[in-house]
Amino acid sequence: MKPLVEFVGAGPGAEDLITVRGLRALQQADLVVYAGSLVNPAHLRACKPGCVCLDSASMNLGEQVGAMSAAALEGKRVVRLHTGDPAMYGAINEQIRGLAEKGVGASIVPGVSSVFAAAAALGCELTCPDGSQSVVLTRTPGRTPMPESEDAAAFARTGATLVFFLSTGKVGELMKRLTERGGLSETTPAAIVYRASWPDERILRGTVGDIARQVEDAGLGRQALVLVGRALAPADAASRLYGADFSHGYRNHLAAEDFSGRCALYAFTDKGLTRAREIAAGLGLPAVIHSTRPVTAEDVVQVPGPGFNARLAAHWEQFDAHIFIGATGIAVRKIAPLLRDKASDPAVLACPESGSHVVSLTSGHLGGANRLARRVARITGGQAVVGTATDVNGLPAFDEIVAQEHARILNTESIRVLNAALLDGEPIAFCGARPVFDRHFAATGQVSFVENPREVTTSCAVLWDADNTLPEGVRHLDVSGRAFVLGVGCRRGADPQALRRAAETFLSELGLSRDNVATVASCDIKADETAVLDLGQAWGIPVDFHGAAELDAVPVPTPSEQVRAKVGTASVCEAACLLSASRGGGARPRLYAPKTVRGDATLALARLPHVSTPKTGPGNLTVVGLGSGAPGQITPEVDAALRQCDTVAGYGPYVDFIRDRIAGKPVIQNGMKGEVERCRAALEAALAGREVCMVCSGDPGILAMAGLLYELRIHEPRFASVPIRVLPGITAANIAAASLGAPLQNGFSLVSLSDLLVPADEVRRNLRAVAQSMLPVALYNPAGRKRRALLNEALAVFRACRGDDVPCAYVKNAGRPQESKWTGKLAEFPVDDVDMSTLLIIGGPRTHLDSGVLYEARGYVEKYME
Repeated sequence: MKPLVEFVGAGPGAEDLITVRGLRALQQADLVVYAGSLVNPAHLRACKPGCVCLDSASMNLGEQVGAMSAAALEGKRVVRLHTGDPAMYGAINEQIRGLAEKGVGASIVPGVSSVFAAAAALGCELTCPDGSQSVVLTRTPGRTPMPESEDAAAFARTGATLVFFLSTGKVGELMKRLTERGGLSETTPAAIVYRASWPDERILRGTVGDIARQVEDAGLGRQALVLVGRALAPADAASRLYGADFSHGYRNHLAAEDFSGRCALYAFTDKGLTRAREIAAGLGLPAVIHSTRPVTAEDVVQVPGPGFNARLAAHWEQFDAHIFIGATGIAVRKIAPLLRDKASDPAVLACPESGSHVVSLTSGHLGGANRLARRVARITGGQAVVGTATDVNGLPAFDEIVAQEHARILNTESIRVLNAALLDGEPIAFCGARPVFDRHFAATGQVSFVENPREVTTSCAVLWDADNTLPEGVRHLDVSGRAFVLGVGCRRGADPQALRRAAETFLSELGLSRDNVATVASCDIKADETAVLDLGQAWGIPVDFHGAAELDAVPVPTPSEQVRAKVGTASVCEAACLLSASRGGGARPRLYAPKTVRGDATLALARLPHVSTPKTGPGNLTVVGLGSGAPGQITPEVDAALRQCDTVAGYGPYVDFIRDRIAGKPVIQNGMKGEVERCRAALEAALAGREVCMVCSGDPGILAMAGLLYELRIHEPRFASVPIRVLPGITAANIAAASLGAPLQNGFSLVSLSDLLVPADEVRRNLRAVAQSMLPVALYNPAGRKRRALLNEALAVFRACRGDDVPCAYVKNAGRPQESKWTGKLAEFPVDDVDMSTLLIIGGPRTHLDSGVLYEARGYVEKYME
């Protein structure tokens, strides 16, 4: 290690104003060279026994450098102790150069300068809004001349606060120069602080006109600072820094930058990760940072590149905003398959590593992306890039005001129509909430308030908590101020007034009021709870009660096994508000505020989604295939259907594959042998106007529910009007074949060995017919715990028709993380391994097995290569 001397700032004088790092250096030093005439000798008490302390007052430069370098070269710890901060008039440059010539390095430990101790003694700020925002630290010329451009009078003309070192002996001459050539008034405040922070500290206060006389009368000499400027006697003006209306990256109250919700940040480089941490800290919101780089930090979730798309899809609706730190093109490509609807998509931003620009990409208004972009730009010091037409033209977009007011749109298809009218300068009527009009639209001159909707004469109108009695043909946007559902759980016999106070305080802390709540929701065991019923009655809103089983099926962030043991569901308030919010249609509702305990009650808040005009007549029933259920095998078309539906039906284990995509939506589910009941319930829901997704594993048209739904629609005429649409999925044969190689190249037969619905004799005829063909066969549902006879018969049939040496294979849990497989000859087939999760493939005459890979010759080699 290179020999080193530490230059340590001792601070202004007080023993306890040396820094912790400086004190530690003194405690470990073997040699200390200190300025005895300036440094408080009490500092030396920190030195260890045996430490040599040399007073530099009697030493010239060569002697100082010689003593320090000799000790350092002997491997000793050397400290050069300076008063204040070594960088201020410490003459350290020549010492460092001298040490370097002897092969000794230097490091500097900063100290508290006497200028700051003097300001503390005066009890003032050297910078203030009405006085000065700059401070000049300087001196008067002596044996060391001053550069001509650094004349005290020139500094005085700037209006900055002036601090003069080493100048007390010439204070009269200095004050005269400041007034005659610097333009300062004799009434300009001035002060002298002698030995700031020392026990014998003295302070003189006056003006430029009288401070010299005070110095002379007091007999002050060296070790005093001269301070001049209006900041020494400030007026009452306050800095904007802590003003309630002043916003910055870490405290933001601007409506144009207001955003609340969970944020996901994605970084792809080390610099991007640093920027993501800065943004997350500045936002002060619940945030999760993801990085594709290897990381060990606890505050970052590592997402390997190959798994990024799946992770983003899983998180898409779990976060209110997604912030990409990197090129805008990366963000655009990643989110494109996930975009569905501007009324429900989360906010998406793109910010380069530099933080120079923050681009709002999606959901600028309802999702808050424009406001969030401005807020992030304030944190990074960059520029928000907002391209929505109303913002560019300085107009109050209606959907933006809805978001700012925490309201809800009831006919989202009209957003574009009304905003277009605003941009075209058309007159627009506003009916309903007068305070909202006064806050946002009164100054436009284009939007006018109309008390009675019947009296509207314009072609466009906004109804804000107003009945639709508009004249025929008026295009309108329908807005409700009640956009939330309050979930409530409470002890039996809870005090009604206490519950009401707790609920109103809870809302107030979120910037909301009872007027923002549309419904109260709870568990049906509270259907006779006076406190809950009184809350709905007092607020004039309905109270929804849900069964425990229905609530327990709703995924929530804070489930409780104790609650489940008592009431049969792991969540009451969170699950109840999400479930009630999902009943209003539209996108999946989001939990706005998670469970909080208030006395005897638990409260949570869900946001009702924006919706389009309700359809008349039945809804749609879409039958979708989930493939293996793995996220990567669900097609974008199926994913979109799952996100856009408002009810999901399916076999419980299959529904489990997609819980993260359907949180909060009602689910129609049951177990094995409940297929008819399940399909009938799905048709009933669609008949009632719901948008229903029936989920199946694999492909819905292969050994699944699509056929049964069509059968029920034929056999039960009341379902005749329900539209049924089938969206394909990847069937197990395709997934298994891909895992094995290419065993189905020339076509194949697909046979189920289950005789639960098809008679066993029919299965046997199918097996014999297929076995006599040239086609490979995929055997579904090969065996259960008690049902194995048909499997053994099938193997015997194929051995008889195709021989013992025909290649074959099985794949268990195809496409899932626990997938396993076997390949070999039919005679060696491990029949005892087979269960209901197994799919068998038995080859034909063109099938080959090569090092575990099963494939079928297509015929190209025979035709073109031989």
